[in-house]
Amino acid sequence: MHRLFSIGKDRRVFEYDVYNSTLEKLIAYPPFTIEQEALPSACIWYPDAKEGLLLTANSEYKMKVWNPSAQSSRKTCLGPTYGGEIIKMKELPINAEE
Repeated sequence: MHRLFSIGKDRRVFEYDVYNSTLEKLIAYPPFTIEQEALPSACIWYPDAKEGLLLTANSEYKMKVWNPSAQSSRKTCLGPTYGGEIIKMKELPINAEE
């Protein structure tokens, strides 16, 4: 199942209905707020988890794991504090043969 998310400086996450959208109309589910003060800077969908999780990074160097179905935060961690805030994330494959 493919899911499309976007975050913005308005501190909200939008999920789009990929399967029922058309080229002329992109359908969005109601957004939910992910930050109170910090600005979200990056997000990535992690589909391999049991319930499917969303990982976000913000301008305060924090990383949060979200359950988008329940619109709740599962965990908050301090990310790397050097080199600037995280603005891009990419899932890397794990080689099971090691």
